[in-house]
Amino acid sequence: MKFPQSISVISDEVAQELSVITDFLREFKITGLELRSLNGRAFKDLTPADVASIATTAQAEGWRVVGCATPVFKCDLEDATAIAAHREIFKRSLEIAHTLNCNVLRVFTFLRTPNPTASDKQRRVSEHLKGLLDLASGTGIRLGVENEHSCLAATAAETAAILAPLPTDRIGAIWDPCNVLYVPGAAAPSPADLRLLASRLLHLHVKDARRLATPKPTELIAAGTPVGLGQVDWRAHLETLRAIGYDGYLSLETHWRLDKIDDALLHLPAGHAFSHGGETASRTCLHNLQSLFATA
Repeated sequence: MKFPQSISVISDEVAQELSVITDFLREFKITGLELRSLNGRAFKDLTPADVASIATTAQAEGWRVVGCATPVFKCDLEDATAIAAHREIFKRSLEIAHTLNCNVLRVFTFLRTPNPTASDKQRRVSEHLKGLLDLASGTGIRLGVENEHSCLAATAAETAAILAPLPTDRIGAIWDPCNVLYVPGAAAPSPADLRLLASRLLHLHVKDARRLATPKPTELIAAGTPVGLGQVDWRAHLETLRAIGYDGYLSLETHWRLDKIDDALLHLPAGHAFSHGGETASRTCLHNLQSLFATA
């Protein structure tokens, strides 16, 4: 792994305007972009014109879309109507990924409920993910399951259990160690998580945060920080990634701003309000990450 060859950036962590994102990628010599929201529209609402513009720009600039960040299955496991709607989002996401020559689609594992590790819940999640694999059959597109504090796969152990019955060549983990800091009662993220998921690591998200000493009941239990200044030991994580031979992307998901981001936007990031201040914050985080690469 090297900087910047191993780095990608999530689009709306920089801006909503493709021209600003393109200048940012040029500045840091980054050749990978993870597409989430753009032009004020969430991924699921991107227009054909949006997608065509990204494809044309990527070809002209010499970078590629390395992941499409869908919201699929960030919904209730018991809500059949929502599940059907998310399957339709996934079908369209496959078309977008094909247009962009992208081979990774991000999905989730349903909203977190009491007893998240109950075997029946994990089995049902795996079955729904298998249904998405059936839809993607023959496309060459792989599914990346992101751990998320608000979902049933939040920790490394939960992610590994849900992925266990699914084919290793078609579905893996989009691992975000920082998200573990937002899980009540969970141990701090550790390089041991990387070793547990080593055979399933498809893609990583990079951000940082610190747990709050006395969080308010209506707030998250952690707050974002610049990369390297929170409670994710990114130097140790980079050393472990090199040791296990990880050769995928690390995608900057800044999630920190000089002005606090609304909690609702952190749950479903999208649009101009989310991207406000993102370019400055992401530049700081990339400089920090570059230093970590140099010393890890």
